[in-house]
Amino acid sequence: MREVLALGATAVVRALKRGELSPLELLDAVEERIAEVEPAVGALPVTCLDRARRQAKEIAGRRTESRVDDPGWLGGLPVSVKDMVDVSGVPTTYGSPGLRGQVAAVSDPLVERIERHGGIVVGKTNLPEFCSGADTVNPLHGRTRNPWDPTVSCGASSGGAAVSVAAGEVWCAHGEDTAGSLRIPAAFTGVVGLRPSPAAGGALETHGPLARDVADAALFHGALTGGPPLELFPVLPARVAFTAGYAGRLPVEPDVARVFTAAVGRIARAGCRTQEHAPALGSMQDACLTLIAHRAARRYGDLVDQLGDEAGPLIRAEVTSGRSLSEEQLLAAELERAAFAKSFGTLFDSYDVLLTPTMGCAPWPVPDGPSPLPADEHLLRVLALWPLTTAVTMAGCPAVSLPCGRTPAGLPVGLQLIGAPGRDTALLRTARAIEEVLGDVRPPLPVTPGAGTAVRPGAEAVA
Repeated sequence: MREVLALGATAVVRALKRGELSPLELLDAVEERIAEVEPAVGALPVTCLDRARRQAKEIAGRRTESRVDDPGWLGGLPVSVKDMVDVSGVPTTYGSPGLRGQVAAVSDPLVERIERHGGIVVGKTNLPEFCSGADTVNPLHGRTRNPWDPTVSCGASSGGAAVSVAAGEVWCAHGEDTAGSLRIPAAFTGVVGLRPSPAAGGALETHGPLARDVADAALFHGALTGGPPLELFPVLPARVAFTAGYAGRLPVEPDVARVFTAAVGRIARAGCRTQEHAPALGSMQDACLTLIAHRAARRYGDLVDQLGDEAGPLIRAEVTSGRSLSEEQLLAAELERAAFAKSFGTLFDSYDVLLTPTMGCAPWPVPDGPSPLPADEHLLRVLALWPLTTAVTMAGCPAVSLPCGRTPAGLPVGLQLIGAPGRDTALLRTARAIEEVLGDVRPPLPVTPGAGTAVRPGAEAVA
């Protein structure tokens, strides 16, 4: 059954619906693949294969009653979720030693939606402790390695999710994106990642899919949201804006700029009218950092207090920073966010989509030791390039990271497609069309990890 791992999720789901594959056969293939690659990548520190097998047997046993004609029915497709959402009977650790063994009694509504749509959760993916950091490493489960090169970063905080897809452990993964947490790992590992438009209320974070291609991402997005499946026919955009580094304000690396420029050239030759255009960034980044710190204090503060010294220094510092903010500072940040969103949104009066690099640098070397931050020289570059993804967050736009080529060192580069707020379906149709244009430069998946062993103090298997 190893050959099934080479198929995309949409093809696998079609085979499940026709009865050509069974959920149990898929689990056998996935379990074998996890055993093969997990020691090298460390993407799934918590597995729940016995629980998954019980669900697979239930789905297989009632196939005649199941929703085989429902386009949104996953039919028993194995997937992964980030270790920040509850799965009943499975630990939720956030990568923190103080939460080892904290077993969820009930599943998060997001997981319930996945399972109602026929998805089978086989494990929980690694993340930096409480999602805080630029590299996917934590003191409980260790470091997740990029399967393209174990010596470079896979990004964060949904690094485990992206690697679980890139390495062929699952077909689709759940990720969460606040300021690039889903899109940057997608770019660094050569997979597709969707940051949907935020829900009403304007939360910074959104939950989205990571998958091998746009069709697979759209399929799993339907399960994550509980909405109807998309009619995902490709639509090339007529009017395309692009900027590599916001008119030179961001120091994009030459290798990444070359891959990006080549991708834009292909899109232009496919018939799209392309024009360089760089929206003003203003004080957006400072406001974003203020709001991220406030979010950390609000979301994790009480739990970090309970953990005390068991919580890592980075999340404790972030919570402290968030609590120190005044009402005036928060109001100023929210006003800047609203003004930036209004200004950025005018772009879509003239263009259908904005293209940028997802990240303006190649994956950086992982540092020695357990730090979730790159070495200082790389950290400064990362911070300088971060507005490529935070601008999307602050503008309230949907965005897709799409593989568009590789650096001379063979590392994937991501193309970020930014759409108008609320126009997620149109953006996915555009992404599907551009994916076809870029077809022969996309990195082949799944990738077999190279040399190197993930540094993992211990992993958990849950029945």
